[in-house]
Amino acid sequence: MRPSLALSIGAVFNIVFGLPLLLATAPMLAAFGWAATPNEALVPARDAAVLLLGMGIIDWLARDATGPPLRGLLWGNILTRAAAGAVNSWELAAGILPSAAVGVFPIGLGLNIALIVVFALALRRA
Repeated sequence: MRPSLALSIGAVFNIVFGLPLLLATAPMLAAFGWAATPNEALVPARDAAVLLLGMGIIDWLARDATGPPLRGLLWGNILTRAAAGAVNSWELAAGILPSAAVGVFPIGLGLNIALIVVFALALRRA
């Protein structure tokens, strides 16, 4: 896979999930199983949304990168997705996720794995 295509896919993914999470935090969290979220919990969710948007913009603007900067971007995306999958898996195993979120968990894990594969394939061509 072309690295520019992988970074474009990552950018779109991050923006598509980050923007609604920033602008409609409570409804987005409710869709993922956290229906009765206290206002204090909305703050870190919005922070995560801002990080997703930032990653999306970085991936989009740097999709024509080459050499070591490109490899750094791809590795950063791979490690971010792997860490998110590991943390979410630990939360599931520890019983931290609400029961409604457990049903959505495989979809999120699948998306993380798919993105890892996309970035790893791009890394082979970088």
